[in-house]
Amino acid sequence: MGYFVDHRTKKIHHSQFAGDSCGFLQTPIDQREFTDKLEYVENLAEKEYEHCPHCQTAQSTVG
Repeated sequence: MGYFVDHRTKKIHHSQFAGDSCGFLQTPIDQREFTDKLEYVENLAEKEYEHCPHCQTAQSTVG
């Protein structure tokens, strides 16, 4: 699984499920990082980063 790390807000997103409600669009591109390294992401989470609550599962749309 891929991850998207927002270094501005210190949030870890699941690339597959990240969406508008995650709020990362305000983060400059140079403060965004994509990775598939689970060990790296877990290390960040043990420090000061947290998993985004909005993209742990697929987001649904109401139409």
